[in-house]
Amino acid sequence: MQNEEENKIICIIPARDEEKSIEQALTGLIKKSGLNRSDFLVVNNASKDQTKTIVNRLGIKILDCPKIGYGNACLVALEMIKKSNLTPNYIMFCDADGSDDPKDILSIIKTIRDTNADLVIGSRTLGVAEFGSLSSIQIFGNALTCLLIQIFFRKKFTDMGPLRIIRYDSLLQLEMKDETWGWNIEMHVKALQNQMKILEIPVNYRKRIAGVSKISGTYSMSVRVGIKILYTFLKLLLFGK
Repeated sequence: MQNEEENKIICIIPARDEEKSIEQALTGLIKKSGLNRSDFLVVNNASKDQTKTIVNRLGIKILDCPKIGYGNACLVALEMIKKSNLTPNYIMFCDADGSDDPKDILSIIKTIRDTNADLVIGSRTLGVAEFGSLSSIQIFGNALTCLLIQIFFRKKFTDMGPLRIIRYDSLLQLEMKDETWGWNIEMHVKALQNQMKILEIPVNYRKRIAGVSKISGTYSMSVRVGIKILYTFLKLLLFGK
């Protein structure tokens, strides 16, 4: 799929304590996504299990991020890309738990290439979410966030899904800063503030292969994540950064 250098993609996959799922998740992505093994970049986010050992055995590049936080892991990956000789045209973000359907990656890549969009987000609401893959509080939080975006930006969206692809030069323009759970909403709002072209496409979403979600695994964590997302939205709305 990537014979042309101008179509270079790097897929960033933050991973924390995913030893039970990451091999199956990565193997599926490599086999069905149309990408090469060298296109994936896993960030070991302070894992205490064998996540790093498994990724190394699979021959996929892995970085260490000792500071817990989804945003921290993404920032470590982007800093490495900046300092290296890598020159991607697109950056994709996927989860390490096997919840993203690898076949959807083909669609999300085709969409950003064919439409000249800056950011393409996989919408689990427009697609099919397996029963139990999203908690009730996740569904409510997504709906509330999308409603706020519609109210303040006059743009209708359906999801803040983790599977997304963005042009690398557009991503650099956003100057991303969030270190934890506000990463996706920061990207979305900053893209709107910069009048970038954002599209949604339907994607399937599955229950994670094993273990409990770091976000929705407990009620208290779900509430903390929801508060952080709302805080990030309001901060960007009021101060623009």
